[in-house]
Amino acid sequence: MISLVPLRSEWRREALRTNLWLVPTIEVVVAVGLYLGTHALDRAAFDGSIALPSWMEFGTADAARQILTTLAAAVITVVGIVFSITIVTLTLASTQFGPRMLRNFIRDRGTQFTLGTFVATFVYATLVLISIGPASSGKDFVPHLSITIAVGLVTLSMAVLIFFIHHIAVSIQLPQVIASIAKDLSRAIDAESSNAGASLEAGPSVAELLRRMTDSGGTVAAPSSGYLQFVQHETLIALAAEKGALGPIVQGLTGHLY
Repeated sequence: MISLVPLRSEWRREALRTNLWLVPTIEVVVAVGLYLGTHALDRAAFDGSIALPSWMEFGTADAARQILTTLAAAVITVVGIVFSITIVTLTLASTQFGPRMLRNFIRDRGTQFTLGTFVATFVYATLVLISIGPASSGKDFVPHLSITIAVGLVTLSMAVLIFFIHHIAVSIQLPQVIASIAKDLSRAIDAESSNAGASLEAGPSVAELLRRMTDSGGTVAAPSSGYLQFVQHETLIALAAEKGALGPIVQGLTGHLY
């Protein structure tokens, strides 16, 4: 009897992998921690305890608010438009290649990291924007270091955006789709083999299968170029009967398909 504990563990790992909230949540937590650190340094610089470089000066509090408002609005607008267009594109592609494409899009680490980077940048810029205001001394508190980090995060987000567009453009191509499906199938077969243990009967090796195909198989020429979408069983049997290979084909179908 197979234990349910490994199965539940695999299910939890797969559930954590196939979502769009885990990695962005981790990045948002990191962004909040970064804000707390830079805010403490800005407070120290405001009190005169430390000195920041002159190139970090962003002018008055109103100018800093305008910069952060523009950055936060641009980031959230870009991520909304890009992901909306991407999902529409993948939905159209999934009608040809199957619904697995959307699942692979969700569980892809590049997709999760890209979404998390944009969301974390937006949260960080919003927190810095909220922190701008009058201090007890009567002078407006302007977190120059935090604003500099926000500009750097937006620059990083643009670089991640370029990577994301390239990654999606490559991943929806037919060779990549087939390779991804084959990889998932191989992983599932390996998982089932490890669960079944010694009770699973080992099949012929790849070299043995190639030898059998060479010895008793035949070549079926395609009428045009492209990729194989389906095989008609009746046509396959008719070709096998014509070539005198009906016995091996029937044996292979009955012995290896289940």
